[in-house]
Amino acid sequence: MKSIKFFSIYVVFAIVFLLAQPAEAKTPTLEQTLKSAAAKIAENIDGSVKTVAVIDIRSEYWALSDYMVGVLNDELANVLEKTNVAERDEYSLALIQTESDYQMSGNVSDETIQEIGQALGADCIVLGDMKDVSGGWELTLRASTVESKKVLVSARGKISSKEKEVKFQIKKSKEKDRPIYKLPSKQVIKEENTAVSSSNSLGITACMIDANGNSVSTLHPNDVIRFRVTSEKNAYLAILCIDAKKEESWLPLQNNYIRAGESRIFPDIQGSVLRVEDGVFGKESVKVYAATIESDLPSQTNMMTTRGFKIVSENSMTSETVIEYQVKK
Repeated sequence: MKSIKFFSIYVVFAIVFLLAQPAEAKTPTLEQTLKSAAAKIAENIDGSVKTVAVIDIRSEYWALSDYMVGVLNDELANVLEKTNVAERDEYSLALIQTESDYQMSGNVSDETIQEIGQALGADCIVLGDMKDVSGGWELTLRASTVESKKVLVSARGKISSKEKEVKFQIKKSKEKDRPIYKLPSKQVIKEENTAVSSSNSLGITACMIDANGNSVSTLHPNDVIRFRVTSEKNAYLAILCIDAKKEESWLPLQNNYIRAGESRIFPDIQGSVLRVEDGVFGKESVKVYAATIESDLPSQTNMMTTRGFKIVSENSMTSETVIEYQVKK
């Protein structure tokens, strides 16, 4: 009886001892890690950030990357109150693939990332990496401003090797190739001849585009104004914006030179976003002036030079393309 009693006491003591030990901390799931990262990003961006764009979370597996971006987008949309989250769509995917040959290398330079963020009308971009480490994967994210490239916040988390969602997305990536997205074909909205050029000899085309890269002719208050310009020949550009009140203003350009066959999105100054003014409705337009000699562009200090004749160099080629659109409530 004594031996039985002693054994019973030992078992009770062992159970009490085990219960007293701290439970082993579980590795957060992928979704939990992304949710925590979204909360941290929201806490560290200031009021000057109007739009955040999750550009990419790089990994060896395309489906895993797309899945993580989708979850992070949703989590940011849930926690950000006064900041928009750019939609992950075919246009943004096409930008990444077109600008960086993404489908071949999977690598996007920081400079290209900034350009893509600016093209999407974002003030802040989020970029991440998912890498194999001992016992699982390590996820690193960072949010930085488009204009200054200043890193506002970074977050890191470890994902267990037993994570089912990661395994599922890896399997999906191996079973089929990543979809390839293409930018929409360029469309000409309207062209007008000028006194110095009877035709658009430079092959300049331009169109207003929405967030998906589709040409549009109607905008609404606070919409982001973005337009694409394509040229068949090398040329210098000047862009004049005319609002519904007939007030004219030259658009500041970071680079006013476009190469033959190149397609550019404006505004092109990093961090700048052009929006439709609220309360002003009617027809507005954007005039794209092009010239093979920069000095033959209209003077941007005197609006009268945009009307009527202008003396140009003997060997110069010039053109004017007009985008017209309606601003409605």
